[in-house]
Amino acid sequence: MTEPQSSEALKSFLNTLRAGEVRTGRVISVEDREVLVELDGFSGPGKAVGRIPRGDLTRKAIGHPSEVMSKGQRLTFEVIAVDRQQECVWASASACEDPALRAFLLGLTRGATHQGQVQSVHNFGVFVNLDGEPADLCTGFIRGPELSWLRIDHPADAVTAGQRVMGEIIDVDTRRGQVQLSLKALQDNPLAPFADQAGLVTTGRVTKLIPFGAFVRIADGVEGLVHNTEFGDEPVEDPGQIVSEGDEITVRILEADLTRHRRTLSARNMPQDGKRSSCGRKQAASSHSAADRWCHQWPQLPEQ
Repeated sequence: MTEPQSSEALKSFLNTLRAGEVRTGRVISVEDREVLVELDGFSGPGKAVGRIPRGDLTRKAIGHPSEVMSKGQRLTFEVIAVDRQQECVWASASACEDPALRAFLLGLTRGATHQGQVQSVHNFGVFVNLDGEPADLCTGFIRGPELSWLRIDHPADAVTAGQRVMGEIIDVDTRRGQVQLSLKALQDNPLAPFADQAGLVTTGRVTKLIPFGAFVRIADGVEGLVHNTEFGDEPVEDPGQIVSEGDEITVRILEADLTRHRRTLSARNMPQDGKRSSCGRKQAASSHSAADRWCHQWPQLPEQ
């Protein structure tokens, strides 16, 4: 049995649509979670239906879609995706809600640099007023990991409100009206000098203990993990049995992967002469434990 002609016509129409383009239509249904629209431009039997999820209706806070949409209303929206299996279009009205904002966002290019002024700093990231954005809007956002190569406890450690910043554009979101920036992308990668340096022996300071190892800073902005299996011939259960934060130890670089930003270190069989050890203070396990064997390799220094 052949498919109805209406389905063939609809498939042909859907094949002309592309994600990111702007379309118009008429609201035919307002539901709790979405609004359905009939797309303009389809001349075949039946309807070409667009589905606008509740979160894509507007950037304003609403309780129900009926607060901003009504049956018969004309809409302009951006095509998010074409669902050929369900023979419909997923769309976003919020992407076209502010023409001036949309024009500004479409004028930006991923990979380009842009300047702005920090508006506010939060534990989850930084909002930035970008140069050239429409008045009374704040379109720039910097996630915490994109602020610096250095490990920081809070975004306020990297920037402050009112500060001028320049970042690389890593994403432009017309639906949310947001531009994601990276300050880190314009900074020199401090790990670069250690690329292809596997086997290099150096010293570093323990900066943080975690259940499965210790982070050691071997240069400004460069920290690597010494896993519990890399403290001695046998793994230890708790890195705190071996080192304390602030201890200076000798390590060997096992891996410095620029692509994955991965730094792995080893303290196995490394001479620790002259380095401050916490083993004498913390050792409470049996002398036959792996921790004991590690401590016996370190000189016992007087308490400070």
